[in-house]
Amino acid sequence: MPTIPSAGSLLFAAALTLFAATASAQHAGDIVLSVPEPGGKLVTSGGDFTGEFAGRVFEGVMPPSLPYEIDAPGFDSLTGTFSAGDEIRFDFARELLYWNGSSLATPAGRMTVSYGSSKQASVGGTDFEGLSGYVISAADSNGAFHKHPFFSLPDTAADGVYGLTLTLGPGDGTSGFTTSDPFLITMLVGNPGDYNAGVAALADAAFAAPVPEPAAGLLAAAAAVLAGARCGRRRRRTA
Repeated sequence: MPTIPSAGSLLFAAALTLFAATASAQHAGDIVLSVPEPGGKLVTSGGDFTGEFAGRVFEGVMPPSLPYEIDAPGFDSLTGTFSAGDEIRFDFARELLYWNGSSLATPAGRMTVSYGSSKQASVGGTDFEGLSGYVISAADSNGAFHKHPFFSLPDTAADGVYGLTLTLGPGDGTSGFTTSDPFLITMLVGNPGDYNAGVAALADAAFAAPVPEPAAGLLAAAAAVLAGARCGRRRRRTA
């Protein structure tokens, strides 16, 4: 006599099927987006990087031949993470970082992030305060977001590991979440030597305080000296 599955076992099987479908919707290697607290900060997770910056460092590899352009990692979220139509933008949090195989250095070129035929923005090694990006796209009708911008470097880019420090936040008119903490996307070009040391060095640099431009540093120092002199004059007058 055939065994008839119980209602409980049928529900369990259905739950497993739903879980598998949900998990497969998120592509391996993508940057996973979530908003754990309603109206709170957008959070990134995933990637293979472990330690203090786990969930904030994501690795990509440029093609071995020209052009240096790739659309991974992408951005992915579960259904219902956002409200339908929520716009998500990126911005460059700091300058383009570069590991030349033995130490950090200033890259000669710029890295460009493009989406579709009309959206692109780039950042170089001296854009210390970061630059504005653009709205990538909007969440779909189910509140999910799965997009793959293209990352590119000039054909003349030297071998090494490049580091792009970004934030993701709401576009104008979107209010269901706030801007993420900065996160790092590394891009390997060629064979620069100690790759793991390079990624670790880029992570340490990406989440340190941005280095001010030389002119800004001199102005800050001059302001500090002037403020000290004024304080000294005030103390002498009140002595």
